[in-house]
Amino acid sequence: MNFSCQRPYALYGLALLVPALIISILQFKKAYRNLKFFTVKDKSSAIARRMRNFALIFGVRTFCISVAWAMLVLALAGFSWGTYLAPVQTSGTAVSLIFDISYSMNADDASSGLSRLEASKKYAKMLLSHIPDTQISVVLAKGDGVTVLPLTDDRAAVESLIDSLSSNFMSSVGTSLGKGIKSAQKSFPSNFSFKNSIWVFTDGEETDSLLENSLISCVNQGISVSLIGFGTERETKVLAGDGKTYVLTALRSEKMKSACAAAMKKNSASKVSDVQISYIDATEPGSALALLDSVKNTSLSDASSDSEENGVTYEIKPVQRYSLFLGLGILFSVLSYVISELDPEGIAEKFKKTAALVVFCMLFISCKAENSVFGAKNILEGSWCWYQKKYNDAVAKYLQTVFDAQEDENLLLEQYAVYNLATTYLVQNENDVALERYSQLENVEDKNVRYAVFYNCGIIANRKGNYEEAAKCFRNALKIDGTKIDAKVNLELSLMNAEKEAKSKENVQNQVSESKTSSTMEESIFARIREYDEKQWKNSEKSENSNSSQDY
Repeated sequence: MNFSCQRPYALYGLALLVPALIISILQFKKAYRNLKFFTVKDKSSAIARRMRNFALIFGVRTFCISVAWAMLVLALAGFSWGTYLAPVQTSGTAVSLIFDISYSMNADDASSGLSRLEASKKYAKMLLSHIPDTQISVVLAKGDGVTVLPLTDDRAAVESLIDSLSSNFMSSVGTSLGKGIKSAQKSFPSNFSFKNSIWVFTDGEETDSLLENSLISCVNQGISVSLIGFGTERETKVLAGDGKTYVLTALRSEKMKSACAAAMKKNSASKVSDVQISYIDATEPGSALALLDSVKNTSLSDASSDSEENGVTYEIKPVQRYSLFLGLGILFSVLSYVISELDPEGIAEKFKKTAALVVFCMLFISCKAENSVFGAKNILEGSWCWYQKKYNDAVAKYLQTVFDAQEDENLLLEQYAVYNLATTYLVQNENDVALERYSQLENVEDKNVRYAVFYNCGIIANRKGNYEEAAKCFRNALKIDGTKIDAKVNLELSLMNAEKEAKSKENVQNQVSESKTSSTMEESIFARIREYDEKQWKNSEKSENSNSSQDY
């Protein structure tokens, strides 16, 4: 069993338990002195009873907090033991990056005034940032070709290596793109059917003539190769490896195109349709997209193939146990809070009441038939929902009890269920439905239930503003039990409201009659005014007729 700890320094957090426990002990001693004071003064007091249980609660709470802290520290430390086989699903593609680090790559004729090598490094890092989950290897085309980084998923390692590349990285003499391609072929796994690709970052300068043969070898193995050219075709002077001699160098694009054409001719003869041997100028628009598309299309096509062709491997990984410690820490933290809120004597008292209720329910249920047991159970469940203010659930329980009681002809159970149902409707302000249910309990034998029915009906009538009906209901309730203060108070209020309502109606009638009288007087006054105006008009007309000759 492999036991390991990822972050052992986190274990120093356990040392914090020592001062925490010391502080807790000092607090306990102070509380214990208060305990002795209260117990001496009055042993029967509630405070004294509370303090008697303090030691137990304090000790258990301190233990839970300590364990919780220890578990959280262990979770942070990252303990692991045991191993398991984890399937690793690769994309089914592998790309080998071949870098030409010859001295010709130091020519400053690449884009943006960069050297060919710096431009190739920048270009490759840009490709890596967009390439899918693909395994990468790095090969240097110098000397016999060296695989400096085998296939890996660690992009950080690949980028770090690319940043460190220079012409002085290796002391080998000569540049052989063909040998570099051969080394890249060997870097690919032989036990899985990877869709392999080789990207060569070069200016085409080489000291041998192995490029074309190596490309044909890639065709035979089903490996796609892309030659990516950097620089210009105009010859530029660079310093050779001896540090004294200047040589002329240029981008040998035609040479690389010719080698690719020969390899593709071999591809046509062998009918390996999915292999591509091509030359790409790094300065051409869309050159990077063409490379990325080739890899992405390969990944998508491999997604539908079986696991073996997709390069599924299994890695032995340790089983992380932090979740176990974290869960225990949370559990003990919750327990410490719950324990601090507990009252042992209160719990005992609640247990006694609960036990008495259970015994009562069992006695009640035992007196009924088997079907009544389920009915009583539904009433109890509905009452629990009612106290939790889940009124819809309570209504469902009570309705089910009513239906079952009617089928079993259990009148007593039906009456209790109907009463609880009506009361639930009343709480929800569904007055009409509640009143309808209460009307079904006119002949109930239980005096308490009859009293409650009349009382609640009075409440409904009062809500509707029918104060006389409300007073009638409260009187009937008091006839059953005249000791109820609530019924007496509500009766007096209903009578007062009824009297006020009657006076209000009388005042409204008086106002209507007065308005009618006033309107009659106004009509007579207006009639007198109209009569006077008519007389005045007639007199003025006569006057005008009599004076008409004088006006001419």
